[in-house]
Amino acid sequence: MILCCLIPFQGTAQKSKKPPKPQVLVYGHGADAFSAAMQSAQSGVETYWIVDSTNIGGTLIQGETKSISSNHLLDVGTWAFFLKGIANVKEISDSALFAAKKHIAPRIAQNVFENSADTIKRLSYKKNLTISAIEKSGKGWQITLSNREKIKVRAIVDATDKASLLSLLKEKDVKDKEYFPSELVKQINYDSSLYRTGVAVGQIGKQIFNIPLSNLLPDSSLRNYFSTKPNEKLLSPDNIERIPLLMLRAQACGAAAAYCAFFNTTSDKINVRTLQGELLAFKSFMMPFQDIRLSDVHYSQIQRVGATGILRGVYKNNENSFQFSPDSLVSSKEVEFPIKQLYTRSQIWFKDKDIPVFKLSDLLDLIKYVANRGEELNAEVEKGWIKRFKFKGSYDPERKLSRREFAVLVDTYLQPFHVRVNLKGELQY
Repeated sequence: MILCCLIPFQGTAQKSKKPPKPQVLVYGHGADAFSAAMQSAQSGVETYWIVDSTNIGGTLIQGETKSISSNHLLDVGTWAFFLKGIANVKEISDSALFAAKKHIAPRIAQNVFENSADTIKRLSYKKNLTISAIEKSGKGWQITLSNREKIKVRAIVDATDKASLLSLLKEKDVKDKEYFPSELVKQINYDSSLYRTGVAVGQIGKQIFNIPLSNLLPDSSLRNYFSTKPNEKLLSPDNIERIPLLMLRAQACGAAAAYCAFFNTTSDKINVRTLQGELLAFKSFMMPFQDIRLSDVHYSQIQRVGATGILRGVYKNNENSFQFSPDSLVSSKEVEFPIKQLYTRSQIWFKDKDIPVFKLSDLLDLIKYVANRGEELNAEVEKGWIKRFKFKGSYDPERKLSRREFAVLVDTYLQPFHVRVNLKGELQY
């Protein structure tokens, strides 16, 4: 399903020269360029990173020691990887990430970027080069470097300020002046289905949101070209509070570019759920649940179910936080509509039912009906209650289910995340 499961990593990249057949090219020198290059390579494709500077890291390696407060409780993905390096710890923990955000020393940050770039498999890079020309070549792009080297790749990630590569494009290669979607809607709006397509999460002040995949995709004339910061003031690298969001958006760009290269396809044909699954495998989030962190044993199941809308997040504390509330209970009124949207068979099961609080027996009955399971399901869930599902307490059909338990069991047995959605988030049966 996800790219990391399709291609095993092999060997160590040669950092001093172009890989034999680069499939993705990343251009830039900031934290976002690092993030995109890292994810592209980890997604299983040969990635060539052109660093238009002597050093890697941009704003984070300049000036004084920095403290960042944005993306509160949303330190995930490549941003969490970077903080882990700053903290110099083997395992990610909330305390280590919090401490690292408050004390980012430029020299240590530079070491994290440089040392990581040297060890990531399938990633090669060259410093002090620029791109002098770019033009379309079939589904992909042909790039000419300042040293006159020519490269053909299937996808490109432009991590320069204001998508500078656009100025090099010939007029025949583009159709419109507005290459990218309009400015982000910085909130989770369940009246629109776009929330289902989230590929990065952000928190800045009271604005807590995800970035839909469509926000990464340019005009159709620029297929397989991705920009980490096209025209969005929110993504300015000059403001260090934007760095976490910028890195996570860039991680999504890197994964999208790798998808196009791996499947030899174009950006308008990206399977939303496959790409989201890839990002989740590398610890990035789709939904900005601030009470479910990377250290949570069930974060992946809750993220998947959250992205389907079966269990929704709620803005709390005067909209200063967006929470999943894993210990709260579940009613049929809350989940009936989204489940009926996903599984037409469930419409019969929900008919004339009003369940104020779901018990385990209720959910098992629903799963049996929708997934055509027999009574053996009860024994299977009982056997796996603690070891497989990692639930607390004992198995009891009469227990009131928490949202956490509901999400894990629905993800396991109904697999709603496997139902495809289009770029608008609409269900595709």
